[in-house]
Amino acid sequence: MTKALRMRRLFGRDGRLLLVAMDHASFMGPIKGLDLETMAAVVNAGADAVMTTYGMARRASLEAHVLGQAALVLSLDIHAVEPEQQVLNALRVGADSVKVLAASGDPTQWTALQRYALVAERWGIPLQAEVIPGGFDQPDKHTPQNIAMVCRQAAEMGADYVKTFYAGDPESMQRVVEGATVPVLILGGERASDDNALLRQVGEAFAAGVSGVAFGRNIWSHANPALITARLVDVVHPSRSLVTAS
Repeated sequence: MTKALRMRRLFGRDGRLLLVAMDHASFMGPIKGLDLETMAAVVNAGADAVMTTYGMARRASLEAHVLGQAALVLSLDIHAVEPEQQVLNALRVGADSVKVLAASGDPTQWTALQRYALVAERWGIPLQAEVIPGGFDQPDKHTPQNIAMVCRQAAEMGADYVKTFYAGDPESMQRVVEGATVPVLILGGERASDDNALLRQVGEAFAAGVSGVAFGRNIWSHANPALITARLVDVVHPSRSLVTAS
């Protein structure tokens, strides 16, 4: 399968993606919601793709009902000694894309990102770059200008699509999207206290031109992961909801 075909599988006919991020166990350990039961529930509720670790992806691949027709994105270690082996392992478990995290405060991560981009291009698999200006622990650097800068840097280094913060308002987010030159996903971050406010922000982001959302804790740690996934589907894919209603 070519990279172009995999990108179409991710973003579908409407060019939009609802990605459920479930790769947190690698740094949070065992926690409720990061399990195959929840993964199957969000897929059945309409999630387009699930992002997880190699171990969880391997377990999911043994049970056909878990992923169903959803795409699989594998989260990889940007500091891995052998990035090509990481990508090949992703392909062996059926991944449609791979993701690495790069913080602008660490120049070695950007060098590694470019290395991953070359490997992903060689093997025909889309590369998602999660780009965080300054890192998660420096919120003062998460400005619209810095968000726009790291998105464009990642694209220039070969990322096929990027995941980053919502820039705070539709106008700022539109500038991020226009400057990125590749599809932009917004991340969810900490668990939101108000589902309706979260859904409004998603609507604003799509009005600004983003191509998708990549939410983790706002889905798998929700009291009802399937319900919030279905509500997100209505916002991300309104045309799908209209077809279902008719």
